[in-house]
Formats: sequence, structure tokens, C-alpha cells
Amino acid sequence: MKKSYNRILAVLVAGTMLTACGSASAQAAEKNEKAADAITEAAELTEIPSAAADGDAREAEISITLSDKKSASSDDSVSISGSTVTITQEGTYRVSGTLSDGQIIVDADENAKVKLILDGADISKEGSAAIYVLSADKVILSSAEGSTNSIRSSGEFVQTDDNNVDAAVFAKCDLNLNGDGVVNISCETGHGVVSKDDLKVKDGEWNITAAGKGLSGKDSVTVEDGTLNITSGTKGIWSDNDEDEEKGSIEILGGSITVTSADDSIHAGNTVSISGGEMTLSSADDGIHADNTLTVSGGKVDVTKSYEGLEAKDIDISGGEISIAASDDGINAAGGNDGSNAFGPFGGDPFGSDSGSTLTISGGTLVVDAGGDGLDANGELTVSGGVIYVSGPTNSGNGALDYGTDAAITGGTIIAVGAAGMAENFGSKSTQGCILLNLSAAQTAGTTVSIEDENGKVLASYTPGKNYQSVVISTEGMEVGGTYTVKAGSVSEEITLDSVIYGSGMGMGGFGGMGGHGNMGDPGWSGQGAGWERNGAGGFEGRTGGPGGFGGRRGQGGFPQQSSAA
Repeated sequence: MKKSYNRILAVLVAGTMLTACGSASAQAAEKNEKAADAITEAAELTEIPSAAADGDAREAEISITLSDKKSASSDDSVSISGSTVTITQEGTYRVSGTLSDGQIIVDADENAKVKLILDGADISKEGSAAIYVLSADKVILSSAEGSTNSIRSSGEFVQTDDNNVDAAVFAKCDLNLNGDGVVNISCETGHGVVSKDDLKVKDGEWNITAAGKGLSGKDSVTVEDGTLNITSGTKGIWSDNDEDEEKGSIEILGGSITVTSADDSIHAGNTVSISGGEMTLSSADDGIHADNTLTVSGGKVDVTKSYEGLEAKDIDISGGEISIAASDDGINAAGGNDGSNAFGPFGGDPFGSDSGSTLTISGGTLVVDAGGDGLDANGELTVSGGVIYVSGPTNSGNGALDYGTDAAITGGTIIAVGAAGMAENFGSKSTQGCILLNLSAAQTAGTTVSIEDENGKVLASYTPGKNYQSVVISTEGMEVGGTYTVKAGSVSEEITLDSVIYGSGMGMGGFGGMGGHGNMGDPGWSGQGAGWERNGAGGFEGRTGGPGGFGGRRGQGGFPQQSSAA
């Protein structure tokens, strides 16, 4: 139950703020209300419930000493049967000792708040959760300062009631994780930590190894602080509520997060929001996936391995430091290909291509190394700020940039390199100058790309880690009428911007010219005299390529392209 003094405190704080502001704006009032809510929540988390359901006075903290079939407690709110310890009332419980095959069950009033402080606790359970919250309003699982604790579940789960218990820590209510110690959690056949409502990580160190998901909150998962080290056989951090489309969200505010996962490292059925913290993600599928919206406004995100780095219907990046290594698309707005769709064991994502999707970048630093498309938006791609470096594909079946309907750059810096066959430039809605240059020969990894103004001043530079034959470059100060020199290894080309966009890209491509003998030639991607980039015998000469090869950019000898962002 909520303590009345918390409510009074919130009212007093809010009232004091509003009185001081007098005629403060609605925005200020909203900030005050949020501040009051934060104080209320903080008080809730640190308070020690001290009243039993019957109103009798009780100890501020209740001790539980674990031992196989010999556990003991200082209060009758704890019932013990063999190696099963059941907590039946609201309160704060300090747990120490060992259960080699036992369980802590919380079965309190649905309005009760229960705090479990693990202080050198080692709990193992075969066939079920080591900590099972059957009934409560909120449970706070905490670690004592300087303590190391272990929670383990082994074997196949055996259901003993109507609940599908499938985690080492399983809660039917809100669950908060905090503390100043270390908690090691492992689950041999199921998940690490599951909440059927909201799951919050406040602080503490949590090392989770699970055959299934690492952290799972049905309504939401919030990471405010602390250290999370997760190794999972499926998804690392997961939230999804198929009964309420407004729930199923993940919010990362802070902390240090390391995830190694066989499926998505972070996956939300609704939204993912990242505004702080540091995370290192290694995934056999997506680094971060949201079915609806993914926003990054701060923090540090390092996707060291993925099929696709970031994926969502709509992606908005306004800040933070992001580094992505992906075997397919670095950033993909609205699905398309997904590694698990075709090859993985987990069934793939539920949505595909969506021409209404958006990828918006207005700030932050973004470094992408992609085997597929570097930045891929099945709808619109918009860049208005930030610093973006893309080392895109070395095969011409993909491009450093790929979009479905339109792309515009109005600010920021971008250098995107890759193969030339599917290279695309930004579109006519752009207001900042941008150059697409397809090179006569591929440049090797480690060869710097730079752009200089007419005075020789370097405006931007980038050293890709892979071979490349196409460069898209734009930075602040590039204007119509200006003359710029693009340097890429052995290539140096002086370009005058007669319009905002120099060098048109191609999409999925029309066909190149027919071969000299009247038959369609083989599709060459690059090379001397044949393919996408070089003019040669058999094809119509012009800005398209090759002797009967498929595609080439729009130009003489090629049908107009149709854009693709698969």
C-alpha cells in the first residue's frame, strides 16, 4: 500500500513549485508534476513497509535465513515448508543463506509492496522459478552492498498452477531491480527475469545467462542505471503486449548494458527509446528492433555484430554515439529482409516493406559498416544534422544509401561509400549541396575520402575500412555555385555545383542497352568495359553501363529507374 506521507510530499513539492512560479507556463507546470512524481517514486522505492495487513506494528526489516529444509525467519509473515519459503505480507525481507533446490514465493495481497534484499543468497530450483512472485502489487528485488548472490533455475519447467512460469525470476506484477551488490541469474531452459507488468532496472549489477530471453517485461522494460550483462539464447531485452498495442515498450535512460544474443539484442513490440547509457550489443539478428518507433537522443550504442543493426517502422536519431556492424542493412526503416525470416529459428519479424516508413537523422554521430544497404528507408530518408559515416556494401546488389520515396539533406555531414551499381544520391528537396561520384576504379580499404573547398580547406574526411567505388558526400558549407575537390585515393575530381545535387543515383534500375547481337547481356556489376559502371561494346553509350548488362543509372541507353528499398 502507498504511504500517505509520500502523497503529501508530492503535493507539497508540487504546490511549492507552483506557488513560486505563480504564472508559470503550462510547460513548467508539467515539469513540476514530473518532478513530484519522481520524488514520490523514489520515496516508494526506499521506504520500508512497517505495517502488517491487520495494522499491528512489525519489525522494519524481516530476516530470512535459507538452508535446505531448515530455513528460518524472524516473522510469522514468512511460512516455511521443506525448502519452500513463502512471504505472505507486505514488508522488507533480508535474505541470506543457501537453497540447493528450493524456492522463494511471494503470495501477498494484490496491493502489497514487497522488498527482497539479497544479502549473500544462493537459490537454486529445478523445474520452476527460484523466485516466484504469485501475488503482489510491486516487488523490489535488491542486492545488499558488497554482496554477491546467485539465482538459478535448471531442468524443464513443471507447471504447478495456472501460470506459465518460465524464468529463474518470475513475477506476475511490477518488478524493480536495484541494489549495490551483484546478482548472477541463470536459467537452463527458460528466461532470466520475467515481469508480466512493468520491469525496471534501477541500479546494481545483474549478470544474466538464459536459454530464452534475458529480461522480459510484458508491458514495458526501463533501464535507469546499473550494469547489465546478458547472454541469451533468443532475445536479450524484450517487451511485447499483444493485448494492448500502446504497451510493449523499452526505454533506456542509463546504465551499462552488454548483450550477446542469438536473436534480437533489444526487441519491443511497440517502441524503443534510448536517451542515455552505454550499450554493447552482439546479435545473430537485429541489434535493436522496434515494431513501431525507435528513437535515439543520447547515450552510446555499439552494435558489434548483427544481421541488421537498427530496425523499426520509423527511426529518429537526434543525438548519441552509434556504431553499427551489420551483415545486411546497417539501419533499416520498416522491415524488408530479416535474417530470421529465411534462415533463423525464431520466425522473423511480423512486418515487411512499408513505403510510409521514415528514417530521420538530426544529430549525433553515426558510423555504419554494412554488408547490405548502409542507410535503408522504405519510405523517406531525411538528414538535417549530425555526423554520418557509412562504409557500405562491396557488392553492387546494395547501396550505401537506399530509399523508397524520397531523400533530402538540409544539414549535417555525411560521407557514404560503397559499391557503385546501386548507388543513390539525395533528392531535389535537399537544400545542402551533395555530390555522388562513381569512381573509374575501386579504391582499397584504408583509402581516405575527403572534400576540399576552392581554397584547399578540408571540409570533411573519412577513411573507410572496406573497398569502395562510389562516394556520396555532403557537409555544411556546400552551396550552389561553389567549386569543390573530392579526393578518394588515386582519384581527384574538381566539381562545381550547378545545382544542389550533383550526380544522379539509380534505384532498382531499368535495363541497360541491348547487346550488340540483339540479346540481353549478362548482368555485370563492375569492371572494364562491362557492367554497371563502365561503358563498353554492345551497350548504348552514356551514363548507364555496360554491354547489355542490367540497369545502370538513368541516362542514355537505360530505362528510367524505379526506386527500391528492400
